[in-house]
Amino acid sequence: MILGTVNAQLEATLRLRVRGPGGVELDFDAVVDTGFTSSLTLPSTAVAGLGLVRQSGGSVVLGDGSVRLFDYYAAEVEWDGNWRPVLVSAVGDEVLVGMRLLAGYELRVAVVPGGPVEISPHP
Repeated sequence: MILGTVNAQLEATLRLRVRGPGGVELDFDAVVDTGFTSSLTLPSTAVAGLGLVRQSGGSVVLGDGSVRLFDYYAAEVEWDGNWRPVLVSAVGDEVLVGMRLLAGYELRVAVVPGGPVEISPHP
């Protein structure tokens, strides 16, 4: 089970460890974004710090309707006690967990400041 907390802005948050191809590991406070269909976003500074290698690029329509260009990078995320390969989108300055990373899991959130966030495998 993966545990997190709801912050003062009523966002479901959790702590993630991400590993680059050279073995560099960094911890991030991430926001669960159920409107984001990919796996994970990281700021460009984090991508550089992890030494991630660009895989491809594209464009994305953000929630406000604006279009942003971004790059995809290969990384690993520690997820439910195991290292899992993911494609990371380098866009924005927030660390976001998307629905592709949550696939196969149940998300439970008590939407009050300090409320628990629980992510567990779907039976």
